[in-house]
Amino acid sequence: MVIELSGYIRQTIVKNNRGFRSFHPFVCFLYYIGAAALVMLSKHPVFLFIGAIILVGVNISLDKGKAIRQWWRMLLFVSLFFLIINPLINHRGTHILFYLGQNPIMLEAIIQGVIFSLSLLCLMILFASYNLVITANKFLFLFSKWLPQWALLAMLAMRFVPLLNRRLKEIQQVQKGKGLSVTEGPLKLRAKSGIQLVQILLTWSLEEAIQTADSMTARGYGIKKRSRYTPYQMRQKDWLALGYITLLGSVSIYGWYLGDNVLAINPILETIGLIGREWFFLLIFVIYIGFPLIIEGREAFIWHYWNRKM
Repeated sequence: MVIELSGYIRQTIVKNNRGFRSFHPFVCFLYYIGAAALVMLSKHPVFLFIGAIILVGVNISLDKGKAIRQWWRMLLFVSLFFLIINPLINHRGTHILFYLGQNPIMLEAIIQGVIFSLSLLCLMILFASYNLVITANKFLFLFSKWLPQWALLAMLAMRFVPLLNRRLKEIQQVQKGKGLSVTEGPLKLRAKSGIQLVQILLTWSLEEAIQTADSMTARGYGIKKRSRYTPYQMRQKDWLALGYITLLGSVSIYGWYLGDNVLAINPILETIGLIGREWFFLLIFVIYIGFPLIIEGREAFIWHYWNRKM
């Protein structure tokens, strides 16, 4: 019997087996750990600004920027919030730009706000691409052997928000067919429809959670050593990538140790422009953060090359 895969499943399998996503889960996970650490350690606006551009490019190369477009309002809000709030509450520094009422607005506080905003922006964009690369199957592969209960719990927590969002849209469509809406009609009716919608969502989720728990118990999850659905193996390219990530990550952390990835703000404000050794560590930072982009770009180049040959 020949089982024909649907177009969606076929596309998903192809996507998960090419480019950066084709690497061993441990390599991908290590990249994200290192990238998050470097973004948090590098307190320099130039580093973080270039890092944000590269991470946007990574997302575009993975899913054409769909994940970022989905969360762009939250990204903008969080970035602007720290950009505005920091100069209003932080008055440390020696460079007074102007007074807002009785409060002096310091140049140091504005620069610090920019650094906080860019740092958070980079982390959120990085996490958007993390969800595309480290799937639930890969996450379980990495941690189910050592922490089976916690791995399952973490996986369920990570898929909780998108799952509820998807179910909410499905319930809204059904309720709309029955003439119930949370966006149209009098306020009282909309509130009643909203409560009913949340009630259906919770009931549905709790029922499925009980079924999942019963199913996992019946299958003996966590009792014995768990077999793996996808037996990932370390190949030559995985070992090379592991060496690449370890080497560049170590050099970047050494740059942070020397203070080249950090802009000194207090007590003396350092110039924002890069000088001397800082350029070298910026290059290392860019090559590390841009690793998925390099891999995706290489694959795209090879595909276009052979496409022209055929």
